[in-house]
Amino acid sequence: MKNLYFLLCLFSFTSMAAETSTEHFFNDKLVIELSTEFNALSDSALDKRYGKQKNPPAFAFSDKDKSVSFTFTQYSTPADKKSMNKIHKSLSNVLRKANDKARWKKDKVYSRLGTKVAVFEYEIKSIGKYQFNLTYVLPVDGKLTFISFTTTDKKYKNKWLALARESMDSIKLKGI
Repeated sequence: MKNLYFLLCLFSFTSMAAETSTEHFFNDKLVIELSTEFNALSDSALDKRYGKQKNPPAFAFSDKDKSVSFTFTQYSTPADKKSMNKIHKSLSNVLRKANDKARWKKDKVYSRLGTKVAVFEYEIKSIGKYQFNLTYVLPVDGKLTFISFTTTDKKYKNKWLALARESMDSIKLKGI
């Protein structure tokens, strides 16, 4: 019976691993496992969707319905382990003012990956609008980097959020 349980666990793990792809960003300094349900946006799709932003993401992935996205944005702003508490405080103030009706789940700095990582998790609900955001802010190669997950799919929020957390937990940084 123990062997059967072990095989089922092993099968579950390997089938889960088969459903992700390893992605490398920012000169291979950041590695993450993303669900194969996300497809990379082409340069033209990236420009169409984010081109009007002051600093659009360098990379973006979306589900087939475009109701879920992962974006990877790196700023020229210097960042390191020592500066992350100050950066977190500043970003927290900006995000809270911009999203004054949001329900906040997390707004903290954690020691992870050999550095400090600011995590912002909040939900916005209003008539005809829904958005759930999970953002990791961390230094990558000495620059301020945002990894943002967003879904507007309230019906399947928990499914997408579980996949997003798995991806965030898979992050590896090189050169720290």
